[in-house]
Amino acid sequence: MDLRSRRNRSTAMRSTIASRRERARLGPLRRAGIARGETGAAVSTGLDLSAPPAPRRERRRFLRGGGLAAAAGLLVAALVLVQLRTESIDLRYRLARALQSEQQLLEQQRRLIVELRQLRHPVRLAELGAELGLARAADIRELPAAGARP
Repeated sequence: MDLRSRRNRSTAMRSTIASRRERARLGPLRRAGIARGETGAAVSTGLDLSAPPAPRRERRRFLRGGGLAAAAGLLVAALVLVQLRTESIDLRYRLARALQSEQQLLEQQRRLIVELRQLRHPVRLAELGAELGLARAADIRELPAAGARP
């Protein structure tokens, strides 16, 4: 095989690949009869591609009215979500402070109960009584109940 036949073969391959690409790119237009500047009446969709495009004013009006209302609605919804999130975070902080306060109060209650038990302990009361000169009662008499007869 000589060099020229190789070149011809590679050139032919390149042109085949290029034509395949071109056909794939222009496939729908070629089938409709509109390719490389040709004008055709109607494409298979039923639209006349040679007609000027529809005016955009009507579309803009729709976007102004409906689009603006939709954007405003989305903005309001986003602001409501932000407000709810802020309130949720604030509530969590208040709950944390309340729990911390509860823990401090429970600790204070525990310390006060311990102190009360120490102050009411019988051994301590006996020592305090001895310091003040109080003696233990030797003669204990039981009195009858208020409604009972002797």
